[in-house]
Amino acid sequence: MPKLSSMQKDVFSSLIAKQSRYLKPHAMKYTKDEDDAKDLIQDTLLRALSNYEKFREDTNIRGWLFIIMRNLFVNKYRKDRIRTTSIDSEEAIQLPSYNTADSYLNIKQIYNVIESLPKQHQKPLKMHIEGFKYEEINRNLACPIGTVKNRIHLARKRLKTALA
Repeated sequence: MPKLSSMQKDVFSSLIAKQSRYLKPHAMKYTKDEDDAKDLIQDTLLRALSNYEKFREDTNIRGWLFIIMRNLFVNKYRKDRIRTTSIDSEEAIQLPSYNTADSYLNIKQIYNVIESLPKQHQKPLKMHIEGFKYEEINRNLACPIGTVKNRIHLARKRLKTALA
C-alpha cells in the first residue's frame, strides 16, 4: 500500500478541504452543539493534516476523517467524565486537617449529618458526592434539573451549618 510522498502534501490538503463539508452533519450528531461541532471539525482537520504521512492512497479519505473525528470525540468525552465535579468556592466545605483517626471521625460525622437530611436531599447529594453530573442525577431521579441543583444546594447548606 503506497504512502503519500512529501510532495503530495498539497494534494492531500486539497482532498481534505473537499471532504470538510461532509464533516459538519457528522460532528453535529456527536456534539449536538454548533460551536462544539466546529471545534471538533477543526481538531479533526488538524489531526488529519498532522498525520498525513499515515494516510494511504487506497483508503477512503472521508471514512478516515470520520474515524479521526469519532476518536477525538470519544477521547474528549472520556477525559470529561474522569474530571471530578468541582464545587463552587463559596459552597466548598472546608474541613480542618487532622490525623487519620480524627479524619475518620469527621467523615463519620459528615455521613451522619447527610443521613439526617430530608430523604429528598440525601439521594441527590450522595450521587453528587459520588461524582455524578447534574444531568445524570436528573435522569436517575426523574425530576427537573433545577430541582436537582436546588436540592444539592440546600443539602450542602444544611451540611455546612451542621458541621460549623
